[in-house]
Amino acid sequence: MNLARQHYQKHTAKEEAAQASEFGSMKNATAYQQLQMQLKSDQARLSQVQSTSRKVMLKQDLIENYMPYVNGILEARPGVDDEVVSRMLIWSIDIADYQKALEIGYYMLTAKLGLPDSFSRKTATFMTEQIADDFLKELKNGNEVDIKVLHQLEQLINDESIDINERDMPEVVKAKLYLALGKASLALVTADTEQDLGFANDAKRYLDIAIGLDDKCRGKTDLNNANKLIEQIESALANVTTAAVNTVTATAENTTVENTPTV
Repeated sequence: MNLARQHYQKHTAKEEAAQASEFGSMKNATAYQQLQMQLKSDQARLSQVQSTSRKVMLKQDLIENYMPYVNGILEARPGVDDEVVSRMLIWSIDIADYQKALEIGYYMLTAKLGLPDSFSRKTATFMTEQIADDFLKELKNGNEVDIKVLHQLEQLINDESIDINERDMPEVVKAKLYLALGKASLALVTADTEQDLGFANDAKRYLDIAIGLDDKCRGKTDLNNANKLIEQIESALANVTTAAVNTVTATAENTTVENTPTV
């Protein structure tokens, strides 16, 4: 999609969103209706693809046709149900564009909007579980992850400016997020520095929360590892401090001896 078309679609979405906000529905909005038709066609294409990786690749191509409209809605914030926006939340997670997913998710949660009718989970539950599962899989495979995404997701589901009913979810789902945070924090520990001690303490805190939410979340081994790392790093730091003090003391004693006048 060229820049002119993107600008037009975004501008049209903002105009129609303003009308939708007044009338409480996007159903009579032309741009919305056109994209709904396009979405049905694209979903039919996706249903013909069996490979998960190929579906992801196809969604990466298709999603660009919807983003100008979505960005227009996010700016106008009409606060009405919108299947295109909610579907793009799902696709954004599917293609691992978590920043866009969090942006859309924040809007949907503040506006109290749900997912398409075929989804039984609430928006917050879906987002949390899908993103946490993705990160846990990557961590299990030894891959690096962007822990900032997990921090932003945690802030979102704990944002008291959002209705508690919109953030409500089963404890086992929330536990997955804190388990992912704990594992991701552990993965940041690579040495015996103050920073690494901070990462290890973060891991312990997150894992304690995860186990408290769901005793069967499989975080106990990680918690034991976090405790061992904390003990190890604290010991290493204490040894460094002791060595530094001894060096300073020895230097001071030598200086005193050298400066003592000979009788």
